[in-house]
Amino acid sequence: MLRKRFAMLGLILVSGLLLSGCSFTTQPAVPTIDAIALQATVDAAVAQAVLATALNQTSTAAVLPTSTFTATLEPLATETATATATPQPTATIQYIVVTNTFIPPTNTYIPPTQKPSATATPAWYSCVVFNISPSTGTKMSANADFDAVWKVRNNGTKAWEPGYVDLKYVSGTKMQTKADVFDVNTPVAKGGEITLTVDMRAPSSAGKYAAAFVLYMEGITMCTLPVNIEVTP
Repeated sequence: MLRKRFAMLGLILVSGLLLSGCSFTTQPAVPTIDAIALQATVDAAVAQAVLATALNQTSTAAVLPTSTFTATLEPLATETATATATPQPTATIQYIVVTNTFIPPTNTYIPPTQKPSATATPAWYSCVVFNISPSTGTKMSANADFDAVWKVRNNGTKAWEPGYVDLKYVSGTKMQTKADVFDVNTPVAKGGEITLTVDMRAPSSAGKYAAAFVLYMEGITMCTLPVNIEVTP
């Protein structure tokens, strides 16, 4: 390649020299060119051109940096181990069937608790009526006079002293003709009996009538003495 460049350069120089010697106008006679001297000139020019080219290439090579290729090793991708999933416990569904079992109630007889019988304590002052006249429901005419008579027994633990026992009206139709309270002035021993009489008059209108008296002593009611009659037209 270098030799071709030198030949071309020499050819160009020779052509230039030949053209410079030609002219369309009449010039004075040109001296004859010595071929040996021309060859020497051409060789010298070629050598100078070769030297200049070589120097130019050396300078360029010195300026340009040397390309150093450094192979960069990329680490290979390491395969990451896949985490093994820990098996989770499986929920077990249990079905509980609730059965409604009917349990019939048991009839248990519980006997009633018997309350202890209270022993009757004999009262100091008490009485009982064992006969009444007129008897209950006796019929009589209007405004008729009659006596209410009660036979009473002292069943208390103490005797009745005179002036301490009273016969008193308490309720019902007032049929007595005198006072509402009467003193019992007869002593009655324990277990003894007494007959009490009160004068009365029947009402003027027909109908059934009732009244009640009591025997009491020192504020204690000993017994009740009733009266029941029927007035006819």
